[in-house]
Amino acid sequence: MKIQAALLAAGSLILASAASAQTAGTPILAATADWTIYSAGPHRSVDDAKVEGGKAVVAQATGMGGIWEVGAIRPVDGAIAKGDHVVASVWVKSDVPAKVVFRVETRTAAARVGERSIDIGTEWSRQTLDFVATDNYPVGATQVALLLNSGKQTIDLGPVSVVDKGGE
Repeated sequence: MKIQAALLAAGSLILASAASAQTAGTPILAATADWTIYSAGPHRSVDDAKVEGGKAVVAQATGMGGIWEVGAIRPVDGAIAKGDHVVASVWVKSDVPAKVVFRVETRTAAARVGERSIDIGTEWSRQTLDFVATDNYPVGATQVALLLNSGKQTIDLGPVSVVDKGGE
């Protein structure tokens, strides 16, 4: 029994270390659910105990027009250097299965720094965007953007964060 307990404890430490290593680095955007929503449709802040941090923003998309016509934006607080490994993460869910574009982009021209499409389900999930920067971006030059208008849907946006893991 003592050996089993010791093995379980050691296994838990290994898993915790692996999870920590995946997110180790310098936070350049601390976790926040403070989103700016671009949409003609309604959006609101809500409390939701089922998402990390307990706060979310609910945005509605009509599905009419381009995917960029409904979006969520959050400026990144820190700089990103060329060659840095960057990991952005966001908690999301939708009232129907949905596709969203998850990107880090420049704030002035919305030029892509890192991007991927994500599938969102009806339960909260943490989605990540992992990339290596191909240029230097000073403080205040980038933002996280979610392009939401892929269909008629209501999307809940929880905390977003960005970690710079440095050059690897």
